[in-house]
Amino acid sequence: MTKLSLAAALLIASSAAAFADDYVIKSSVTVAADSAVVWNTIGDFCDIDDWHPGIVSCSLEARDGAVHRQLTLGDGAPVLEQLVSSQADMSYTYKIIEAPLPITNYVSTLSVSAGNPTTVTWEGTFKSDVPDMEGAIQGLYDGGLGALAAQFDN
Repeated sequence: MTKLSLAAALLIASSAAAFADDYVIKSSVTVAADSAVVWNTIGDFCDIDDWHPGIVSCSLEARDGAVHRQLTLGDGAPVLEQLVSSQADMSYTYKIIEAPLPITNYVSTLSVSAGNPTTVTWEGTFKSDVPDMEGAIQGLYDGGLGALAAQFDN
């Protein structure tokens, strides 16, 4: 390999490392409860601190005509999220505005299927150049839905 082609290969390799990967995360749990009861537990945008063990507190605020929630995580880290939409079919979509996470373009939907038993699905997309973020977000979803299922199993 010539010096020029080696330099070009190194430049291409270092440039490729700077690009973020797209991730799609999805987690679901089925609980033995009516969907209206489950939605009553999780459907309010700021009730997440009542059912998710990793969220210490949540406060709502209006910014630029949109609803935002300020979360405090278990380690004290703040996360600001914006409600994108809330549907009558028992779902809401939100995006992260500010967080101490190496991710961008995070958008997520939490939804509840109609019926009894009820399936709760949490899915999201984001970009990150840190491979461990996929597992971290998956763990966040799984931990929250696991705790939710435990509430209804008692």
